Amino acid sequence: MKSEDYAQGDAFQAEKRTIFSSEWLPVCAEAQLARPGDFLSATVGGWSVVAVRDKAGQIRVLRNACRHQNMPVVGVPAGNCESFRCRFHGWTYDLAGRFLGAPPPVAPPDPKADLSLQSLATARDVGLLFFSMGKPAAAPGLGALPAYGGTLSTDIACNWKVAIEHLLGERASLADFTWHWPLLALRHAGQLAIVEQVVPQTFLRTRLLTHVFGGPADEHKQATGTIKQVCERLQADRAAGTMSEGRGVLLAEFHRRLAADLRA
Repeated sequence: MKSEDYAQGDAFQAEKRTIFSSEWLPVCAEAQLARPGDFLSATVGGWSVVAVRDKAGQIRVLRNACRHQNMPVVGVPAGNCESFRCRFHGWTYDLAGRFLGAPPPVAPPDPKADLSLQSLATARDVGLLFFSMGKPAAAPGLGALPAYGGTLSTDIACNWKVAIEHLLGERASLADFTWHWPLLALRHAGQLAIVEQVVPQTFLRTRLLTHVFGGPADEHKQATGTIKQVCERLQADRAAGTMSEGRGVLLAEFHRRLAADLRA
């Protein structure tokens, strides 16, 4: 890896075309969509999506891109609603992504055409929701987790690879730690299970979602704050040309898979 791979947009666009366009990407904990109409929007690896529970209770992940001019349909991080209405030109969709209508000046020329929001492949695994832009061979498998306790969201001014490298370097020596390519780490601590979900938003902006199972999430705020501080310091090191000196099987595997996917 080169320092510019952590501090410039070209590498991120290459990762979007390769890794993030084909793998299973975690989007949220299923319990974050508890009621019909609950939705959560996110940008993961450059892909803007919205996860929603429809009126029948089904959870789906939709491209957050209006079929009119490809503008975002959902402009807030989360909420509850009866339908989605693009704020730019008023195209409206139901919770399943089906086109409902548009104001006459911008109505589609063929109202019978399929104008639904793009529905993406989804997988649900022990309380987590995943989506994929492609067709991965197999869904993730995390094993059993305790009851959902809450999620902490931490915005970090770093490249997503820095966050993964830190988690792998910090946790890899633990016997109860597993890493799920490309964006998920799971560790057990007594009765707790903590899922750390890395959300690449832009090449210099990452969100860490800490899903806690088996206990309250608020007790982990100090730990997430420490991760933020360390990752932002490491990002400054990468921008200055100082690369990771960490060793370990998981870290080596991360770099191997990253290089292999980018060469594909």
